[in-house]
Amino acid sequence: MMESKFMRAICTVLFCSFTFCYLFFYQADVMTVVQHLASGRQTFYDPMLGAVLITFTLKLLQMGVSSLFKLKKRGFGLTYFPSFLILTIISDLRPTADSVTFGNWLWIAPLLLLVYTFVMFAVKRFEPYEPESRSYGPFSQMIWINLLLFLGFFLFIGLFSNSDRYFHQRAKVEALIDKKDYAGALDVVRTMPHTDSVTSMLTVYAVARRGHLADSLFHYPLKGGASTLRPGKVHSWLQPDSVLYKVTRNSANYQLTGFLLDRNLNDFARYLPQYYPADSLRPRYYKEALKILSLKNRGLRLIAPYKKGSYAAYYYAK
Repeated sequence: MMESKFMRAICTVLFCSFTFCYLFFYQADVMTVVQHLASGRQTFYDPMLGAVLITFTLKLLQMGVSSLFKLKKRGFGLTYFPSFLILTIISDLRPTADSVTFGNWLWIAPLLLLVYTFVMFAVKRFEPYEPESRSYGPFSQMIWINLLLFLGFFLFIGLFSNSDRYFHQRAKVEALIDKKDYAGALDVVRTMPHTDSVTSMLTVYAVARRGHLADSLFHYPLKGGASTLRPGKVHSWLQPDSVLYKVTRNSANYQLTGFLLDRNLNDFARYLPQYYPADSLRPRYYKEALKILSLKNRGLRLIAPYKKGSYAAYYYAK
């Protein structure tokens, strides 16, 4: 009896610790995005509260399954499978433009639960005939079998939840910008293996909010040209279009940056004097762009290599 209680306590501590840490430290940004979209953009996810509530709810589910099947020996760890399955599913929800999708889980989950039910009834039927444990104490056979079951569940989550690095990084960028931590968001962008139009829009927005649009934007990976400056063809998961429009619609630097992103230096040179009449006041990228245009009009170009983060490196990387 004492060994059974000890085994249950170990399973409880292991499950609650793993679930909380997994949600709070690894999935927090993804859950922020998923919960916001799943609620129709009406509510926001709190990482600490969310991790606690989900862990508590999944533990209650396990207690319900345990009270239904009343397994007390080697098969006790199986009562945690539905909780691990739900944790995997919510970790693998895929955001769309305005909502989330369950993907193949809509048919895989019911099938797994059906198989699980048959397995549980078989284990329950066999339990009275289990051979006596050949060892006792904290390293007993019963405890090790249940720990191996948990190891299998951990591997299940690792294999079938969404562990895509780029997806997690983009979710982190979205979450940091939502918290107005623009420097932190840009640090993440620097480490991303590639980018897309939405991430480029958020990168431009974060750089602009820090006041460095005209002198540090091209240190970051960008894609999509001027069409990604504002919402239209692309949309943020967390930032409302109205917020992005309000901040950027009257920005002269946004308009000029749009020309630079499209490599449209003729229109750039035509509009630049309206905002920067004196050459001495013009930021770094604007001076570079005028120099490139001047050389281009004479049939020349800057000689490589180009300094990292310069507009020349972006312009000639066609």
